[in-house]
Amino acid sequence: MKRVDPFTQDLFTQPRAGSLACGIEIAATMVEAIDRARERGITREMIAASMGYHLGETMSENMLNAYTAQSRDKHEINLRRAMAFDAALQEDVLLNLYAQKRGGRRVITDEEAAYIELGRIHQEEKDLAERKRALQLMLKVKGQRT
Repeated sequence: MKRVDPFTQDLFTQPRAGSLACGIEIAATMVEAIDRARERGITREMIAASMGYHLGETMSENMLNAYTAQSRDKHEINLRRAMAFDAALQEDVLLNLYAQKRGGRRVITDEEAAYIELGRIHQEEKDLAERKRALQLMLKVKGQRT
């Protein structure tokens, strides 16, 4: 991973001040995910119950409603509950939002990571074969000169 020196960053690549102060965006993202879940027959009550199960504590539908209300800013979801929300929906909803907020990153599965690594290996093999051909050609040309 590329390390960034905070004192010599390019003006246009620096994160904006307050870029993670996104409570309304979190609430809106949760509402969108809940709407998609409703299309699959999953209710807010079911999501709250599943979150409670994952947390090992009671989670009310009213608390879920508080997290998704854009008019309130005193009920921002914490990390544990965000993980429970994603687990309840079996989707990386808030994890993907966080990754995006951290500079256009994406969350990928282990299988996707394996395909990416396979692609890298394939490209390295192609590069090595090309270097090998160039060296063989160079040696062939040198051999013809002597």
